[in-house]
Amino acid sequence: MPDGEVEVTVAAAEKNQQVARVINALSELEKSSPEVLSFKTEEGIQLIKIKDIIYIDVSENDLLIYTKQELMVTKGRLSKVLERIKNTNFVQVSKHAAVNINHLDRLENSFSGSMLAKLSQGNETMVSRRYVKKLIEHLGV
Repeated sequence: MPDGEVEVTVAAAEKNQQVARVINALSELEKSSPEVLSFKTEEGIQLIKIKDIIYIDVSENDLLIYTKQELMVTKGRLSKVLERIKNTNFVQVSKHAAVNINHLDRLENSFSGSMLAKLSQGNETMVSRRYVKKLIEHLGV
């Protein structure tokens, strides 16, 4: 199956209202999750494929978006970007950062209960104590 694609099978003894609701909900989910986001930068408006985003970080007044190809600097709030992404593969790992778990290589123990997230392309970010449990649950560990 190609990267980024998902196949879902719905099985039931008969097609009833419940099955129809499940199929409808899955269709709506697909419509609501964009593949590309646009951001204002100093150079203009830049488009980024969501699957290429490794992680997002906030530094002072800048929003830093690390992708496979580049580091993009824009303005905005982390919470607003996560609302726009609408993708369960993005998990907030601290007050200022969120990671795309498709780019998470491993988690290493750090000090005081926090962890270090090792990401693709040599990127890394801290997972604060407050968010460790949520990330581990999301990973199904």
